[in-house]
Amino acid sequence: MAMHESVPQLIGETVTLSYVAGPFISYGKFRLENHTTRTITASVKSVWLNLDKHHKPLSNFTVFDLTQDRMVNPESFTVDAQTIMTFLVGFPRVAYEPFMGESISVGLRVIVNDAEIKASSPIEFVRRLPYGL
Repeated sequence: MAMHESVPQLIGETVTLSYVAGPFISYGKFRLENHTTRTITASVKSVWLNLDKHHKPLSNFTVFDLTQDRMVNPESFTVDAQTIMTFLVGFPRVAYEPFMGESISVGLRVIVNDAEIKASSPIEFVRRLPYGL
């Protein structure tokens, strides 16, 4: 019986933003898990902010591979067989202060070996008191 080849998975991780005033969002954190026996090639097709019920498309994004501590080309990067690539998708700052209970995330659509996969990186805002209060 032949083993079924698993499909690569894209998983969004939570990003915690600590702020006193004027919070902004500038990246999401993701993992691309390649449990297959072959190297895969990935390409970022779109990035957006999920602001409660609204979608804000983002451009000028970058991909920073945390695993290898280097920038990679968002249009074409590889993940070796049986490895996990943890990476940040960065973009120009978006100033945003969430309403109480509002859910915010960075959405990502990637093409891996001709298949489309999507994930969201939840953004958790933690408001701090100014120093000295």
